[in-house]
Amino acid sequence: MQRVMIVGAGDLFDEGLRRLLSQEHTGLDVLNVAYESDAGILRLLLEWRPDTIVLFEGGPLTVSRVFELINSVSDLMFVRVITALTRINPAEFYEEQPVLAGNQAIDR
Repeated sequence: MQRVMIVGAGDLFDEGLRRLLSQEHTGLDVLNVAYESDAGILRLLLEWRPDTIVLFEGGPLTVSRVFELINSVSDLMFVRVITALTRINPAEFYEEQPVLAGNQAIDR
């Protein structure tokens, strides 16, 4: 079983990803952690030994800091780190079409 540790701010994105991964992939053991300190993350790295760490861009923990923490654990060599985007800037598209009201066309 693969262990995935989600490190975030303890918000809806974290929980949503945990639920998605837990429900869709039965071969994953998923742990959702709200970042409080580097010491807490280091303790979890030592105790839980995740195969993958998921971070959110702009979250409380940076990718470079995660690699520093991973490197401080001598026998934790092969950890995949994934950065997820939480900000989505959707483009909105509008198309003008006439709407028929009775027998007349009305432009919107």
